[in-house]
Amino acid sequence: MGYRMGRPPGRGFDEYYKAYSVAMLPGKERDNVSYGGKIIMPPSALATLSSMELETPAWMFKLQNATNPAASTHAGVLEFIAEEGCVHLPHWMMQTLRLEEGDPIRLNSCNLQKGKFVKLQAQSTLFLEISDPKAVLEQALRHFTALTQGDIIEISYNSIVFGLLVMETQPGGEGISVLDTDLEVDFAAPVGYVEPERPRAVASTMASKLNIDLNSQTPTSSRPTSSLGGNFAGTTSRTPAMSKGGDHWESFKGKGETLGGRKTKGKGISHRKVEEVSQDSKIIRTDQHRVVTSEALEADATAPAPLNLPFGQLFFGFNVPPYVPPSEKSTEEEPLAILEQQRQGERERDLVGT
Repeated sequence: MGYRMGRPPGRGFDEYYKAYSVAMLPGKERDNVSYGGKIIMPPSALATLSSMELETPAWMFKLQNATNPAASTHAGVLEFIAEEGCVHLPHWMMQTLRLEEGDPIRLNSCNLQKGKFVKLQAQSTLFLEISDPKAVLEQALRHFTALTQGDIIEISYNSIVFGLLVMETQPGGEGISVLDTDLEVDFAAPVGYVEPERPRAVASTMASKLNIDLNSQTPTSSRPTSSLGGNFAGTTSRTPAMSKGGDHWESFKGKGETLGGRKTKGKGISHRKVEEVSQDSKIIRTDQHRVVTSEALEADATAPAPLNLPFGQLFFGFNVPPYVPPSEKSTEEEPLAILEQQRQGERERDLVGT
C-alpha cells in the first residue's frame, strides 16, 4: 500500500509510492508502456479512484519527485496491475523526474485543459528520414494522455527510439490533455540540423536560356562571343542600312549592349573586293563561265572533248611531246613520201581484190 498522508475531504487523489521503470514488470516489453505517457498503478489505487466519483473517466495525475518537487510531469494510467505500494513509469519519465529504481514519488489527481497546439523538436536528425512524421506522431500520441512543456518524450518507430522535446503547448499552463482533441502539431528544426546552402539566384538572361558561354573568345577579338560564332553576344540595333554601292544590305549598324552590360556599336558587314588574277593563272574563278554552249562552239575558241574513262582507270593528262619545227629538207621530201604511201596502199587493195 502507498504512503498515505492526511487528505482532507474533497482534495482528490494524493498518494506516495515507490517508483520503478516498466522494465521491472514481468513479461515481454510493450511499446505502448515503454514509449507512452501512461503509468501502471496498484489495484488499491483503482478502488480509491472509484470511490471518489471523479467527473472524467480518464484519470490524470501530476507526478512529482518526493525529494525534489520541482521535477514534475503529467501522466495518465494504463493498468492497475502493479504491486501494492509501487508504480511503474516509462524510462523517459523516470529521467524527467530524476528518479532511480525505488525512489519515492508523489501522485496528485488533476484536470488539464484540452490541448489546441503543441510544438515539438526532435533530438536527432534521423527523425527527418521518416517519410510522414505527422502520421507517425499521431499514432504515437495515442499512448499519451497528457503533454507537459519542457518534457522530452520518447516514441518508437521501426525499432528506432526518437526523443521529442515539448517546446510549447497551448493553452499555456502546467500541461495539456491530448485525449479526444483536435491538436495542431508543429515541428522545429531537429537538434544538429544545418540548413543547406541555397544556390544564389541567378538572373535569367537570353544567354543562359540559349546555353551561351560568355567567357569564350574568338581568336581575333577580345569581345565575348556566342557559341554561334557571332561578333556580338548582346543585342544591337538591327535596322538594315544600304551600302554605298547599293548592291547589298548591311546589318548591325546601330548601337546596343552586350550581355555583360557593356555599351557597343556595330560596324556593319565588311565586303572586300575580289582580287584580280592574271589570265595565265590556273585558279578557276567561280564568276567565269565554264559551260559549253552552241555559241562557244561557233566561236574561234575550242572546247575540250569529253573524257570517258573505264571504271578504275585514272587520267593524269596526255603525254604531249615537245614541238620540233620541221627543217627545209624534210619539208620538200614530205609530199613525195605521202604520194608513195598512197601508191603502196592502192597496190595492196588490188592484191586483195584478186
